[in-house]
Amino acid sequence: MIMRKIQVMMIAALLSGTTVPGFAQEPDKNNRDAERDRKERQQDLNREMTLEREYDPIVQDAAKINTLPVVRDITISKRPIVYSDYAVPLLPDKEMNTLPAGALMTEVEHGKRNGYLHFAGGMLMNFSGDFGYHLLNTDRDRLNIRFSHRSTNGDVRFSADSLAKRRAKLNDNFGGLDFKHRFDAATLSLGGTFGYSSFNYYGLPTNVPQAGSENDSTTNQGDRYINAYADIASDGGTSAPGYHVGVDYRNFDRKYALSREQDGMTENNIGLNLGISSHINDGRRFGVDLKMNMLTYTAPVTDARSVVPDSAFDNRYEATLSPYYRMESDKLKLLLGVNLMLVSQNETKVFVSPNIALDVPVASWTLFYLNLGGGIESNTMYELSRLNRYINPAFAPDASRTWADLKLGIRSSASAGLWFDVFAGYKYTEADVFYNPSSYGWADDGFNNVSMVFQPVTQRFQAGATLKYDYRHVFDFYLNGVYNYYNFKHLDTWKNIYAADVPDENSDIKPYGKPALTINAGVNVRPVKPLTLSLNYHLLSGMYAYVHAENVKMNTISDLGLRASWKFNDTFGVYAQFNNLLFRKQELYYGYPLQPFTAMAGFNVNF
Repeated sequence: MIMRKIQVMMIAALLSGTTVPGFAQEPDKNNRDAERDRKERQQDLNREMTLEREYDPIVQDAAKINTLPVVRDITISKRPIVYSDYAVPLLPDKEMNTLPAGALMTEVEHGKRNGYLHFAGGMLMNFSGDFGYHLLNTDRDRLNIRFSHRSTNGDVRFSADSLAKRRAKLNDNFGGLDFKHRFDAATLSLGGTFGYSSFNYYGLPTNVPQAGSENDSTTNQGDRYINAYADIASDGGTSAPGYHVGVDYRNFDRKYALSREQDGMTENNIGLNLGISSHINDGRRFGVDLKMNMLTYTAPVTDARSVVPDSAFDNRYEATLSPYYRMESDKLKLLLGVNLMLVSQNETKVFVSPNIALDVPVASWTLFYLNLGGGIESNTMYELSRLNRYINPAFAPDASRTWADLKLGIRSSASAGLWFDVFAGYKYTEADVFYNPSSYGWADDGFNNVSMVFQPVTQRFQAGATLKYDYRHVFDFYLNGVYNYYNFKHLDTWKNIYAADVPDENSDIKPYGKPALTINAGVNVRPVKPLTLSLNYHLLSGMYAYVHAENVKMNTISDLGLRASWKFNDTFGVYAQFNNLLFRKQELYYGYPLQPFTAMAGFNVNF
């Protein structure tokens, strides 16, 4: 009996041992399943969060960008020409500046427009106009026409103490047609320009008067200019060979020589421009350029030809061969080359100049640059007439030969909206170009107040700086100043043949007709979106003229102008401009007074 009870208890214990652990494991299993479900839900949640949350870079991520920021070059916008040079004395470059649509006075965006029209008129019969239209404007073809006009016809006084007045006349017209077609591997450019300018020699006579001679200030001189060009250049990438071939023809004709009784000269200029380059490896290229020029003249018919050597009108040949090596990388840009040059007229002259350019980033947004070059300035009658239209119409200057032209500086965008450039330079030039008033009477009743070309050998030392600031396109200003110092080595002999009293090497020679100090400044304010107020100031100081064997210091040019423009919409805008607000009596060329205070108003249309 006892044994039976013991057996029953053992069997119960065994049964209980199997069932109790089974009940104990059930919660664990449930817990594991719950934990697994929780983790899966968490993973799902994490995946959803990862998909929904966008990457938000922080400042430290900028360190992962292993590229150097691009240094912005300082650009000072050239102010629109709205007068002849009489009213804007500090823009001696007479080439018509055909500005793109919308850039004329109103700053209207022109990306969606094909044409523009600008016209203005003011005191002293000052008129200004520009027209341009894109006849074709596709990815492959572009064809546009353009035309510009500047004119004046008003009285000016010779000095503050003089009551004498003289009528100053100018009618300047310049137009052109340009076509460009892009092939798969090259771009073809064709075009031509035409210009005609008439003006009078209204200035104070400076010649030694002949018996009974008078100065002709009423007859209008006429300058005609024709140009045609063709060019094709490859569009190869950095690894493809490159080439360009260009040819152009220019014809310049003056109506009169030294009087209306004498026929003027004709100048023909044929130019050829060739170049080929080959890729070496990444960012490195070797190439060579060849530029050739041939000038031919039809000599003027003048009584003064007896004192002008025939070689002054001989055919002239110019050639420049420029082999170079170019390298570009994130750390620097380097150009190493040389210019081998030849000028042949009455004699052949060969010379060499370096051709070196270097850009090196020295810090964030700061760049050191160096340019060392040289070259030939043809000094064609057309080029010089656009700088000084009163240049002697019966004489062809020699070409200038620059052996070295060095410029080095630092430019930087120091902070948002602020840019500056500080630079210095040196230039050595043979047969440089300066201007003197004529002082020898060679014509009866002729143009006895023309500007003579004075061509010494010079060394020019230069220093300057440019500063520009723009605050959210609401306020901006620019300031540019350049100081030039000239050292004269010796003089070319027959380049001043008309002048009876040419300064010699022992004289106190000055850079006649050129300022020592030039300052340009401007402020633009936009108090409301359609309105722009602009105040511009120009200063030229240290100019001299050599008159009757004496150095004469010319008055400092100090010109202040104000312009107000209103943009109604992207199509139409108007403006008003006031010049010479300081009421100065001043002259850019000796004996040729500039206009007094003047006002002008005009409009601009984009279509």
